[in-house]
Amino acid sequence: MAPSRPEPAASSSASAPTASSAEARPTVLPRPRDFVRLGPHDGAHVPAARVAVSVVLPLVVLAATGHLAWAPYAVFGAFASAFGRGLPVGPRLRMQLEAGAVLVACVVLGAVLSTSGADVVLVVVVIAAVAGVGSLIADVRRWAPPGPLFPVFGLGVCAFLPAASSSVGVAAVVAPASLLVALAASAAVLLLPSGRRRDRAARARTAAPAPALDRRRALLHAAVCLVGSLVAGLVSVGLGFENPYWAMVSAVVPVVGRATSTQLVRAGHRLVGTLLGVGVAAALLALRPGEVSLIVAFGVLQFAAELVVARNYGLTLLFITPMALGMRALAGPVDIAPLVVWRAVDTGVGVGVAVLLLLATHRLRRAALPPAAAPVAATTAGTADPGPASSRAS
Repeated sequence: MAPSRPEPAASSSASAPTASSAEARPTVLPRPRDFVRLGPHDGAHVPAARVAVSVVLPLVVLAATGHLAWAPYAVFGAFASAFGRGLPVGPRLRMQLEAGAVLVACVVLGAVLSTSGADVVLVVVVIAAVAGVGSLIADVRRWAPPGPLFPVFGLGVCAFLPAASSSVGVAAVVAPASLLVALAASAAVLLLPSGRRRDRAARARTAAPAPALDRRRALLHAAVCLVGSLVAGLVSVGLGFENPYWAMVSAVVPVVGRATSTQLVRAGHRLVGTLLGVGVAAALLALRPGEVSLIVAFGVLQFAAELVVARNYGLTLLFITPMALGMRALAGPVDIAPLVVWRAVDTGVGVGVAVLLLLATHRLRRAALPPAAAPVAATTAGTADPGPASSRAS
């Protein structure tokens, strides 16, 4: 999820309010058209293919060796391939290695929590802590996509995955192996003349130095992610939901972005996209696909999600939600109705908590913006606020 790009701002007259000056004023609520706006394609098929290959190859190996139950460990290592879109190969590999190391650590920690039989409240607290720390690391290291979505999602899935005594060792091998596949897929583009041309163009685009880190804003982001995920998780546990991490993921997704209006757009995308996505998931699972069919479907869904993630996050959920729920079917038949219903309910809890927290902290977070940046940030609600698919993903 690359940072949102501001809309071009028209000049306004100092004497009388105009449409453009109204847009320049800080706003909290997004406009309806912001939810359906599409960003440019911008060559998305190239990173989409790279991420899809990185995710599918480990699954093929696991299927061939009879170990598809290890698929979550493999997928979250492979999700490192979603980082660094648009960067030259060198910086992209460094970012993927950093993010991948965090993802591997979250996968292994999740396996430890699962095998230890930790209390569910303790697990929620640990995931919330990772949400806060992950947000801070992502901001400081300028990860793209920003935010703690992938660490929270990976830790949550693996912590609630049924585990055996050997699961920690398995996770410690499978996740890093998938990370290596993702790094190899990123580096492989240099083998092609077209890939080398794109790399030179990316180096030219990114030659300018990055703006200075806004430390206060990074700390506020981390605090909102920690508190929001913790509250969403505890509410989910209190209501007796089976997978509180679903609510926690949905609570951190909207925090990405500088303006509250942009964040509320992401919250709406998360809710509506998931509600539509569970319908697609139900249709897919109703077909009772076999292992090979599921892996092929995952490749297609991942590719489609990466195609649209930088254009409209809500569309991404149409593809990522069936993939996330379809992972359950790799271990055997699933009860479709409860699976999709509780996913939708948990998402509603997480998004609701996020929206309330974002509105409650609007003035505080706005005060953290530099004076020159605040009006610009307020105009970004309509951008696609792009991010990698599974970021989206959960």
